[in-house]
Amino acid sequence: MDETRLIGTGEGGLPWRGMTRDKKHFSDYTADKALLLGRRTFEEMLGWLDNDHRPIVLTRNRAYDPGRGRQVAVNIEEALTLAGSRGEKEVVVCGGAAIYRLALPFADRLVLTLLHGRFDTAVPGVYFPGWEDANFREVKRERFTADAENPLSMTFLYLAR
Repeated sequence: MDETRLIGTGEGGLPWRGMTRDKKHFSDYTADKALLLGRRTFEEMLGWLDNDHRPIVLTRNRAYDPGRGRQVAVNIEEALTLAGSRGEKEVVVCGGAAIYRLALPFADRLVLTLLHGRFDTAVPGVYFPGWEDANFREVKRERFTADAENPLSMTFLYLAR
């Protein structure tokens, strides 16, 4: 997210390009874990997902077919039950904004990428919900400066309840 908590353009996709460090961090952190994504975010991220990712797609349409044996849930509770029945140790919520809002009360930790900059979008943006009043405390912080592959400096922030 940027400094205003912007996470999406409102038309799908990210408002920034590059940021290879963030993509690698995402891939490394989520490898071999269950992912919880809204349908639109799932479809936008298909190119990012590999066989190590086990997505559960949250959608109101129970008939939605995400393919390759992936599962669908119609609410957060059902998604967590599915993950538990599969023996998942961790479910990583990957968006969109509505899914983050719904899942935040269930989260015991947050792993955030904070981009040190602001982006404008031609359409209304999509924002990450506030978490400060949810009893999270900082566990770890890693700060990186901008470079040729990452046009903005960024911080990986780890929070826990």
